[in-house]
Amino acid sequence: MKNLLLFILVAILSHQYSYAQGLLDKKVTLTLTKKPVKEVLNTISNQGGFYFSYISTTINNDSLISIAVHNKTVKQTLDLIFGEKCQYKESDNHIIIQPSAKEKWYAISGYITDRLTGIGISDVSVFERQTLASTLSAADGHFRLLIKESDRYPVAKVTVTMGSFYEDTTMLFTQGYDQQLNISLPPSNHSLQEVEINRYTGVERSWLGKHLFSTKLRKQSANLGKFFVDKPIQFSLTPGLGSHGKLSGQVVNTFSFNALGGYAAGVDGFELGGLFNIDKKDVKYVQVAGLFNVVSGNTDGVQIAGITNRVNDSVNGLQISGIHSRIKGSVKGMTVAGIKSYVDGSYKGFQLSGIANTIENDQQDSMAMEGFQLSGIRNKTYGNVEGLQMAGLINVAKGDVNGVQASAIFNRAKKVKGVQIGFVNIADTVDGYCIGFVNIVKKGYHTLCLSTNEVFNTNISFQGGNKKLYGIYTVSFNINPDRKAFGLGYGIGTQRRITPKTAFLAELTTAAMYTADTTTPNIIKFRTGFIFEITKKLSVHFGPSISLGVPFRGPYKPGYQTLSPDDKLYEVYKGTKVSSWIGWQAGINIF
Repeated sequence: MKNLLLFILVAILSHQYSYAQGLLDKKVTLTLTKKPVKEVLNTISNQGGFYFSYISTTINNDSLISIAVHNKTVKQTLDLIFGEKCQYKESDNHIIIQPSAKEKWYAISGYITDRLTGIGISDVSVFERQTLASTLSAADGHFRLLIKESDRYPVAKVTVTMGSFYEDTTMLFTQGYDQQLNISLPPSNHSLQEVEINRYTGVERSWLGKHLFSTKLRKQSANLGKFFVDKPIQFSLTPGLGSHGKLSGQVVNTFSFNALGGYAAGVDGFELGGLFNIDKKDVKYVQVAGLFNVVSGNTDGVQIAGITNRVNDSVNGLQISGIHSRIKGSVKGMTVAGIKSYVDGSYKGFQLSGIANTIENDQQDSMAMEGFQLSGIRNKTYGNVEGLQMAGLINVAKGDVNGVQASAIFNRAKKVKGVQIGFVNIADTVDGYCIGFVNIVKKGYHTLCLSTNEVFNTNISFQGGNKKLYGIYTVSFNINPDRKAFGLGYGIGTQRRITPKTAFLAELTTAAMYTADTTTPNIIKFRTGFIFEITKKLSVHFGPSISLGVPFRGPYKPGYQTLSPDDKLYEVYKGTKVSSWIGWQAGINIF
């Protein structure tokens, strides 16, 4: 089992390029005669302060060898012991010994110094542009870049860069043998270094970047901010541990497969992550992750994640998130989130969530939402809405609504051109209809109505909404001691202008009439009539009505109002359960 685990570790690391630790360049001195290979390797590792890792079947530990070297590098010493049978890779504080394969490797090593001070420079990126082999310089400026020989790239193009702090240097090397050189970098001519912060730099600086990316990976990405290449395919286990190594963040892949999670410059095809995908530029055309996707650029196509999707720019296409979605740019298409969908920019399409939708675009001269916004509990849009906004409980549009706003409890908008449907509807102005129990239009129709009719000789009503459709809230009572009664009513009404000072009205109300009886009759009344405006804040109205009433179950008591009033104009029908009659109403409107 131990050998199997070690073999898996070696197999994974075989896809990685070696990074600068200088282990193979350390000097050793030893003289040993007829000692087992294992003892010789232990002597070398003790002098160098590192460890060897290898599979026991690769090396015969019991073989006896004699060796004498003085001030030779570890690489030179190992070559004397194994010849061309083995190859070596560095990983942290280990040297991995592997059987030599058909592919051959060569190293370019040396020191990087400041041209003005001569002091070694740490954390300088050294990379080969074609094979994407890369490393970082150590604290003293030492680097060692391991490159695989390739018939496709007979000449290595090695670039040394540290972002905007030093001038870049690019060199050409013939492959096939180890080479050493010292490089002095001239400082950049800028008197004050400019640090460019854009949508592509946010990933490394984010909480996810700091916890999922190694320090080396983040340093490489910072140094190589303007270097990007396209590759057909990549495989990775975790960010930085894959076929593109520490340069994964600089590569746009056509096909990208991440066993656990991956980090790339972008995708121009298909990306699949077991847990997550992180891309610092744009993604096309399909991206799927078990937990989450993070894209700093645009997303075009289909994006699916089990928990959350985050896009720092725009989305064009379909996005599906198991729990949460956050898009900092605009959307053209459809987003689906199990709990919440949040968009900073404008939206054109269909936004669907189980609990809440938010569109933060507050540009009043443009549409924040065009299409259909649907949520189980709440929709909130900071700008204008054109289309349908539907929620289980609450809709809020801080701009105008051109279309339909519907919820079970509450709707709010500035100017409504269309319909509001809800228990409570609030708007500044309405060019359409508010359908609900409470309709408040700030610049709409508000009046206090004092009236009398055949059932109640005193009625006080508040009417609010707009003249196309308004709500009526009424308190009624009889001041006649021989016809005592009290009523509460609600209804809706509409008015149509005939002349500048005359309008036709139609109102439908229902009222509960309370008398001495234990049961409460209900009166449904439809009335029409005319309104005559005397001044801007005073008008009178009158007209006929037809009523339908459900009578008392028991006998009427003296001194209380009967359901079939004495002042009615005409009795249409009188039965044991239902009565109907034609009546009248007249009154004045104030305000």
